[in-house]
Formats: sequence, structure tokens, C-alpha cells
Amino acid sequence: MHRLSIIAIISLLLLLFGCNPNRRTPEVIDLKPAAEFIVDSAYSFIKKQVDFGPRIPSTEGHLLCGNFLVSRLESYGVSVSEQVDTLVGYDGKVYPLRNIIGSINAAAHNRILLCAHWDSRPFADQAAENQNHPIDGANDNASGVAVLLEIARTIHQMPPTIGVDFVFFDLEDQGRPAYDVTADPNDHGYCLGSKYWAENFVGTKPKYGILLDMVGAEDAVFTLEGNSMLYAQKEIERIWDLGTQLGYQQYFQYNRTPVVFDDHLHINNIAQIPCVDIIHHDSETASKFWTKWHTHEDGLDIIHKPTVKAVGQTLVQLIYNESEL
Repeated sequence: MHRLSIIAIISLLLLLFGCNPNRRTPEVIDLKPAAEFIVDSAYSFIKKQVDFGPRIPSTEGHLLCGNFLVSRLESYGVSVSEQVDTLVGYDGKVYPLRNIIGSINAAAHNRILLCAHWDSRPFADQAAENQNHPIDGANDNASGVAVLLEIARTIHQMPPTIGVDFVFFDLEDQGRPAYDVTADPNDHGYCLGSKYWAENFVGTKPKYGILLDMVGAEDAVFTLEGNSMLYAQKEIERIWDLGTQLGYQQYFQYNRTPVVFDDHLHINNIAQIPCVDIIHHDSETASKFWTKWHTHEDGLDIIHKPTVKAVGQTLVQLIYNESEL
């Protein structure tokens, strides 16, 4: 056979069997009895956060939202603590930090971590106009925070046997705006809160963590992100298999995509806790993020309840399945 033909056949076989991003056959998982994730309740939590206004450190909206998160968690029987400090941002300014940490079944050795950032972007640096104005951040990331709150409410009514830790990271989205050419390009200033948490972690390490970021838009696609696959391949595939089995396969897709700089990097690298990032991926945009990312279009009207339900119910099911281990 001609050498070029052999190469062509090998390349085709690699494409079909070695590099096909959707080739995984989902594992069939025995679904344990689980509580229902109420999406209307989760939506009300998204609206509540947006109604506070921009959740930017040192603002009233940030203070009120943080207090709301603490009170809601405590009302669901979650033990709450906080990491409060000051950190230097990309611009040399000092920013107040308020990481909010919750725990259910604190004595349980078998634990998982659920986390999301709760601050919002002070710039609309991906927008065509008013780039230096703050955004509502309904999807980025009131959606992720709301899913965690609703999970806490849900499992409070039907307590699992495993421990569940919740962390709401601050200072994730206060990084350098894309239009700022005067700042140090090597110091983007994102994810300061999760870095601080990872460097100062105490207590029983969870088996793994799950980070939620932009989980509320219509037609959202969640892929097998590079760092998640590197550190938590077993966990991300199990979550995706559960989501698929529950009928949410349109959201949980098996495409392998590059590393995203997000809070899970510090959880994986510094705290050394395997962590999955469930984040909206869009292969059509230059950033590979959701098309309305860091724009003024990220308002309450873009929240799609079926997407929120898919993520929330999948994680609720995961918690009860883990409780049987």
C-alpha cells in the first residue's frame, strides 16, 4: 500500500477512535432516591442578588449580598464561617476580602466541596459601550451562587449522610480589564479569593470539589475542561454521566476543551483537592466563554430556568449517590 495512503488511514483512525471528543459511552449509574431541586426557588436567589446591585467589594450591594448569603445558609442549618482580610489587586490597590464558608455534617470524613464566586465584575470590558461600568452578573455568577443556595435548602429537608462544604469565593472577578494596557500584563488579578482560601485551608479535606461558573444561560454547554480532566477526570466524567442519565445531555457534553483560568486552578494546585469546573463554554467566541460574558447583557432576562435545573438536579443527585458509599 502506498505510504501516503497508510498515513491517511492512520490519521482517519486516530480521528475516529483516538481524538473524537464525544466518543465516551456514559456509564449507567444506579440512581439513589434524591430530593427535587426547585428551580423557581433558585431563580429567586438569582434575582435577589441582582437586586442588590453590583456585588463589588467595598460597595453596599456587596455588603448586603454577603449578609444575605450568610443568613440563608444559617437558616438551612449550615455552619458558617468567614475569611476576612485585605488583598492587593492587579492595580496595586488594597481590596477587602470576604470568603463565605459553610459546612453540613462537619464531623463526616466523607465530604465533597461545592463552590462559586459571589462577587461581580466592576467593568464591562467585553462590551461595545460603557466598558468601565459594572455589570449585573446574573449569569456570572449569581447563577452559580443560587444553585448552591438551593442545594443547601434542598438537602436541609432531606439530610444526606456525607459532609458537604460550601465556599463562596470573593475577589474572583476584580481582575484587570481587557482595555487596561497600563497594568502589568503578567498580573491579571483574577481568582484572589480562591487562592487565599487554598493557601489557608484547614479542616478535613473533601474527596473532591465542584466549581460553578456561569450556569444559567440558555443553550449552555459544559465541556470536559482541561484542568478538570488533568486533576479530576474520574469525578468530571461521573458528573457528566449522571447529568446525561438524568436527561440533561444537551448541557453536559463530552468535548475536551483547553484549560480555563478559574477558581478551581488554586483548589487543584494549592489545596490539592481534585476539582471540576462546570463553566459555560462557547466554541464560537474568541474567549471561548459565553457570548455575553463581561457585558451589560448579563442581566436577569437571560437566565434560563431549564439550564439552572439541569445543573442543580445533577448535583443534588450526586450528593445522594455519594451518601450511599
